[in-house]
Amino acid sequence: MLCMADLRVSYLGLSLDNPVVVSSSSLTNTAEKVAACAKAGAGAVVLKSLFEEEIEAEIAETARDSVEHTEAADYIRELQTGAGLKRYADVIRGAKGAVSIPVIASINAVSSNWWEAHVPRLESAGADALELNISLMPYDYHKDDEEVAAFYVKTVEAVRKLVSIPIAVKIGHYFSSIPALVDKLKWAGADAVVLFNRFYRVDIDTDSLTLTSASPMSSPEEIALPIRWISLMYGREEVELAASSGIHDGKGVAKVLLAGAQVAQVCTTLYRNGLDRIGVIKGDLEVWMDAKGFASIDDMRGRLSRKMSDRPETYERLQYVKALVGWE
Repeated sequence: MLCMADLRVSYLGLSLDNPVVVSSSSLTNTAEKVAACAKAGAGAVVLKSLFEEEIEAEIAETARDSVEHTEAADYIRELQTGAGLKRYADVIRGAKGAVSIPVIASINAVSSNWWEAHVPRLESAGADALELNISLMPYDYHKDDEEVAAFYVKTVEAVRKLVSIPIAVKIGHYFSSIPALVDKLKWAGADAVVLFNRFYRVDIDTDSLTLTSASPMSSPEEIALPIRWISLMYGREEVELAASSGIHDGKGVAKVLLAGAQVAQVCTTLYRNGLDRIGVIKGDLEVWMDAKGFASIDDMRGRLSRKMSDRPETYERLQYVKALVGWE
């Protein structure tokens, strides 16, 4: 049977041929890799994040070989920051020249002044949009949840004043009220919020008795987290919602779209299966949509959200009901 489903979507005011977006990773750190993602069928790409720590490390390395002088240190900092930004801007320009799909720049920082001083260069390089990967976890017991949330909001407000391109904010789930934060980010200037960021994960080596890094890869089971919050917020927040974490196949994309996501960001499944996986995901999504009678993504988006339910209370109480009556 010929697939006729229309996979086109809009995200951040940009037109995408399909909702499969390659998330920020080493799969998108060069113009050549971005071109490979586009050839494989991606609807858009988010470039590998420009990390504040990477540039700071370069600065520290150079400073160790220089004289200890305040003016010299300031000069080195400016020189190295500029060099890092130039390399990143070159990737943006190269990618824009190589593909027709949207190219979204990504910046990962925890110092608000750092963001504010450098994001305009990413816009001038030609980025179609900007994803702010704010990686500040509420781990300090001297700072309450409101202080951490305020940092996110102030960062978005500052960046919004500096650029005119659309802004997405990628957040983690360590907040007492995710809907409240999403609403604040919208009014601060965010056009979309990506749920969720994957923070650095740790493990313990019981042989050496040391902390080690855990696998950064996601599992399909992790899709439950973005589904929960997107389904709760769809239609209630005046901002687009993108899903990230645990999306490994066409059914995974269908699930987050049914919950209300605008697009689905994929990463782990591409590392494990190669970029050809994008075509498989798109094909499986088309077949599923045809089988279910969905002519377009708009027809299905949010169909299983809280807003569209005749029993919205079940979205808040489902886990307790299942715990009481048992799983079948």
